[in-house]
Amino acid sequence: MNQKDQLKVLKAGFTIIRKEESALKIKYKCDDDHNWKTLSSGYASKAAMQREMDQLLKSSNIIED
Repeated sequence: MNQKDQLKVLKAGFTIIRKEESALKIKYKCDDDHNWKTLSSGYASKAAMQREMDQLLKSSNIIED
């Protein structure tokens, strides 16, 4: 998804999340702030981070980049 696509999705009311595997962080963008912010970090493993991502993606207004 490029920047233009992200802006369209954000304006439609969605929140975009992305995982940063090297730092074990989940980042997000929302319509209020178009910069990537850390949602959560400090996971014990990539699997733990993926479980959190899966849980977040169950929400109808959150999508993955």
